[in-house]
Amino acid sequence: MKRFLLSNQELISFYLLIAFLISLPVKENFNSLSMILLSVFAFLLILFKQKINSSLLKKFIPLFVFYGVLLISVIYSSDTANAMKMVSRWLPFILLPFVFSIINLPAKRYHQLMKLFIYWMAMLCVYSHVVILIKLYNNNDVLYNIFNSHYSYLSLSKGTIGLHSTYYAYFIIVAVVFLVNFLFTEKRRSMQIGYFLLLAYFSFFVFHLSARLPIAVLFVFYNLALLYYFTKQKQILKGVLFLVLLYFISSLVIYNVRITRYRFQHLFGFTYSDGTHHEDGRDKILQWKSALAGNNNAFFGNGTGDANESIFDSYEAHDLHKYSEREYNAHNQFIQTYVGMGLLGVAVLLFIFFFYFRAFYKEASFIGYSLILLTFILYQTESYLERHNGVVMFVFLICFLMKKQETTSIE
Repeated sequence: MKRFLLSNQELISFYLLIAFLISLPVKENFNSLSMILLSVFAFLLILFKQKINSSLLKKFIPLFVFYGVLLISVIYSSDTANAMKMVSRWLPFILLPFVFSIINLPAKRYHQLMKLFIYWMAMLCVYSHVVILIKLYNNNDVLYNIFNSHYSYLSLSKGTIGLHSTYYAYFIIVAVVFLVNFLFTEKRRSMQIGYFLLLAYFSFFVFHLSARLPIAVLFVFYNLALLYYFTKQKQILKGVLFLVLLYFISSLVIYNVRITRYRFQHLFGFTYSDGTHHEDGRDKILQWKSALAGNNNAFFGNGTGDANESIFDSYEAHDLHKYSEREYNAHNQFIQTYVGMGLLGVAVLLFIFFFYFRAFYKEASFIGYSLILLTFILYQTESYLERHNGVVMFVFLICFLMKKQETTSIE
């Protein structure tokens, strides 16, 4: 067994990572199983005298520190059972850094994994659209109505693959960043056209999901990507023309995808013909203020096990009864962290973003620093670390890209 594992460790690691990536956007228990298999395999390699990459492991210290702050917050949590759930949910902060410090893959394997994730997300998007079209057909509805709430937003995400729209959009954005990187380096015209068409489909799908901040983040990324590419190519005028085209197409799509247009209008105040009124921007600010008020200990927080319950109680105290009944979290990762782990937790989380953004920027890793920046923006309106998918994707991206960067530089 020892000889088999050591001689085939590259292939086994590769296939286990494939299983991990495929299971990430779908069922949580499948992904947990794939992570357990990865961790067990890495542990066996250590038992069989495989060396740990200590220099890479040191670069994951910010992740360990954040998990350590979580463990400290368990001590003063009243709801110990819920606190232990968070301890279990955040185990990837410990497991994945160790896994990537042990397994070894050549640089080409990381590119293959990135492409696999792109095509897997494309298949999931197509599947979701097929499910929605079947639903449309069964309802004897017209194709024009595919952009209303019955066939968009949560119906297109949770109603098809069981993933919330904001997380679905996040995963697609990751695929888009990978895809743009390949587009920049691809020389074959046929592949460039194929990548461009796939980018167009991914972008349309995110618009159809109607998740507002991911749409804005996607728009920000395309601006950054165009500026990065055409500045590097010293074709500023061409870059400006592409930016104008981007703005025109984006405006056209937002206007014609009705649910997306309405959801953006909700931010500034919108009244439907039946008298229903929405002011989501104002409501979001009230929600954040109420969630912030739920903190009873500015430096240490209330304890990670009590964070959500404290937020719900604060909603009640501020007359946000609907939010309390629906048990909404803070819908901002930094506020969520502040209530559970205080300023200490927020400081460590901010340091994680700063540390890895700087590390990727120093190595000119466009993929790395782009994804760190985009994730930071996404955290403003969603508590991504409250769900398994959000925790795993965040830690995986950091570990995967740090390992890829080191492997590429060595080769």
